[in-house]
Amino acid sequence: MSTWPSGDGCDDRVPGKQHNAEGEDEDEALRDSLQAPVSLSVEVARNWSEEDTAQLLAKATAAAGRVTAEAEAIRMEAKATRAAAEEMKVAVEQDRLGLQAEKASMEGSHTFQTTKIVLSVGGHRFETSRQTLTSVSGSYLASMFSGRCNTP
Repeated sequence: MSTWPSGDGCDDRVPGKQHNAEGEDEDEALRDSLQAPVSLSVEVARNWSEEDTAQLLAKATAAAGRVTAEAEAIRMEAKATRAAAEEMKVAVEQDRLGLQAEKASMEGSHTFQTTKIVLSVGGHRFETSRQTLTSVSGSYLASMFSGRCNTP
């Protein structure tokens, strides 16, 4: 007499049913007829699981590709931003140097305006600066306007 395995070792045959050699053949026939559909169901479930795994893996790979591409775009944008900031820093430094040169030039112009000297030569009026008169060292005008001698 054969029994179907039930997991707990108990006889799972239907109570009240005759269990003889003919009944055992019927049980085996029933078991054999159910074995193919059950095996097929298990195989389909495995295939579904493999297909699901493959789909999830494909989705994860695609998502990883998108994240990698986005990270690369962000890295390139940051690199471009750093380069632009460096260019701006150079431009600001050039502007600063240009403004310093302009300031020095303006101070020279201001000095010219504030140290204006009026000369009357033969009835003609000439305006010049101390800087111009002292620009040629060793000249009479340079020594006269150098501040070393007191002339009216």
